[in-house]
Amino acid sequence: MIKLKVIHIDTHAEWRGGQRQALELIKRLGRRGIYNVLACKPGSEISKRAHAEGITVVHFPFRGEWDVVSAYQLRNYIRSEKIHIAHAHTSHGHGIAILALWKMKECKLVVSRRVDFHLHSYYSKKVKYGPAVDKIITVSDAVRRILIEDGIDPKRVVTIRSGFIIEEFADTVSSRDLRAELGLPSDAVVTATVAALAPHKAHYVLLKAAHNVIRKHPEAVFLFAGEGEMKSSIERDIHSLGLQRSVFLLGFVKDIVSVYNAADIFAISSREEGLCSSIFDAMYFNLPVVATSAGGIPEIVQDGVNGYIVPIDDYMSFAERINYLIENPEIRGKMGSRSSSILLRNTIEHTVNSTVDVYLNVLNGSSEYIV
Repeated sequence: MIKLKVIHIDTHAEWRGGQRQALELIKRLGRRGIYNVLACKPGSEISKRAHAEGITVVHFPFRGEWDVVSAYQLRNYIRSEKIHIAHAHTSHGHGIAILALWKMKECKLVVSRRVDFHLHSYYSKKVKYGPAVDKIITVSDAVRRILIEDGIDPKRVVTIRSGFIIEEFADTVSSRDLRAELGLPSDAVVTATVAALAPHKAHYVLLKAAHNVIRKHPEAVFLFAGEGEMKSSIERDIHSLGLQRSVFLLGFVKDIVSVYNAADIFAISSREEGLCSSIFDAMYFNLPVVATSAGGIPEIVQDGVNGYIVPIDDYMSFAERINYLIENPEIRGKMGSRSSSILLRNTIEHTVNSTVDVYLNVLNGSSEYIV
């Protein structure tokens, strides 16, 4: 039997949902007997966390999608270590892997795609997502449909949803009382969002919704957990809308359980979203979800069942749904309790098992590998 060797490529320096999913996948594949190595930037957050988990890590500069130096170094490493599969988890990692594996038949290329926008360039359609990629894993059916619409062969695209990692919360009890720390009234209904402060998350839509909610419910509170390049813009919007007493920017929260425990409602206002794994986390804490129809979100938030789906950029509909949940606590409770069955269909174990199936498929279903 041959021990399957996989190199996972992640070019991001920051820690976001994609890095969280990639690291958890690597950990669990290792438990299956698969040899994994993580290729990433030195000093990146995923590098630090992988080291702490005892995962083999190799560093490359990764200075953009056309970094031929990193591609050359990666190619040499793959050859010297006799790697069977390269799994690119980021867009730039995907591009570098294309260069590194050019005409290298002994290593197969698997790519994860987490974004729900169309391919616009000839390079993307014919090269980046062309025959050089053996299999494309999309995090939702919505992302898969977009690739197929863009001319990618459906046989090369498979949906494997990001999995809910129950172990992160099952034995976690937060001693932090975030409501008390922030001095919130005991009767305040709290709406939380956990998302990078990035343009596509469209926090300004949620702020406009909050402005309308607070007109009707002055005691309502909104918590924004996350960091990113839009922080200054969001701070300006908070001041211009007069929301300083109602909206709290928490930054990166290590004890994220404290945020979910403090919340009554979870909200996501994204304009683009492959799936949004933080919704799974909110569902675990029995929070009703108000979210946009972006990407794969409607695949896990069932409108009127465990939350509400609103049109993208429609802050008035957002406000109406949040107002309704504020005014109807019994509905909040019922919706929050309906998420268990959805979570059971989207566990990290399902993600791992399906990913192993993809690996074996690109290796022509060989039974020679230890998995």
